[in-house]
Amino acid sequence: MWRATNYGTLAISRTKMLARKPNEWRLSPRGDSARIRPLKFERELVFPDRHFPLDVFFLEEHPDYPLHIHDFTVIVIVTRGHGINIIGKEEFPIKAGDVFVHHGSRPHGYRATEHLGLINIIFDQSLLQRVRFDVTALPGYQSLFVVEPAMLKEGHSARHLTLPMDELSKVKELAEAMEKEICGDLPRRGAVRFEERHRTKAGNLSVRRAPDGHRFMAMTYFMALVGLLSRAYHVKPTVESGRIMKIGQVIAHMESHFDENLKIPALAKMVGMSDRNFYRFFHRVKGESPLAYLQRLRVAKGARILQTSDKSVSEAALECGFNDSNYFARQFRRILGVSPRQFQNGKGTSAPSA
Repeated sequence: MWRATNYGTLAISRTKMLARKPNEWRLSPRGDSARIRPLKFERELVFPDRHFPLDVFFLEEHPDYPLHIHDFTVIVIVTRGHGINIIGKEEFPIKAGDVFVHHGSRPHGYRATEHLGLINIIFDQSLLQRVRFDVTALPGYQSLFVVEPAMLKEGHSARHLTLPMDELSKVKELAEAMEKEICGDLPRRGAVRFEERHRTKAGNLSVRRAPDGHRFMAMTYFMALVGLLSRAYHVKPTVESGRIMKIGQVIAHMESHFDENLKIPALAKMVGMSDRNFYRFFHRVKGESPLAYLQRLRVAKGARILQTSDKSVSEAALECGFNDSNYFARQFRRILGVSPRQFQNGKGTSAPSA
């Protein structure tokens, strides 16, 4: 696997790159031809503070960029220009105002870029899971952060959030406020490659003056940005986009009403699908059945109750939607590997998130 630090060996001219399909881009470190492997960005090259996995990256003239992968999440906001986003073997055009999310496991890159300006909000999913509160009840959150990335991973190129200019300006302001808190006065704009930013950061640590409380404030702006995008999600009138938004609505409904007696046929009816099609589409998005996902939601809630209160196992079971505490205990052990009582006594991990 080629690492990001080897990107300097790429010898790809713009003309040759545009003439080739993405999966035909080649590395030529010594003038010979070899099929390109995706670059892998590792988090030590990305996050200025390894204890705080959040960063913002402004690119004013994004070049064509080869396929790459990473183990963190990126919110991509197109601020100007246009280009083509490549995900695996699929391509789709992007323009100013477009917003999409990459979880990073599927190779992706850019080509045919023309004055392409991007803002990349880079974060580890665990950071967002700590502070989601009720944003998961927004169908737009589920559509943008859960459903669309899953569809893109499968090669479906429909993505549907395009911000009007006034909302794009608000997002840019929030991103700039994040950058100021995280980076202080460290000059990083203009660096395209992660390793260039890493060298810039390492060479300027002595002049970095992030203000006191910068993590707290950066998270405040980050949460506001995620909330704004989730509320702004719009659907184009296509069959695929309609399904994405409807599945997002179902997931949001399950997140908000997991303690109720939810039935799969009723959930399928919410999205206008047969039970079979709903099951298949849901499994494509979440990687598990609707019932399995519902059980994980309930167990996660039960674990949080046991961790943060002195309620009994039976009380926790009832509060998170289980009428039978023995069944709750079996599902709890199956999902978390310990019994509810063992978890309550500190033998389990921290409360999981669904």
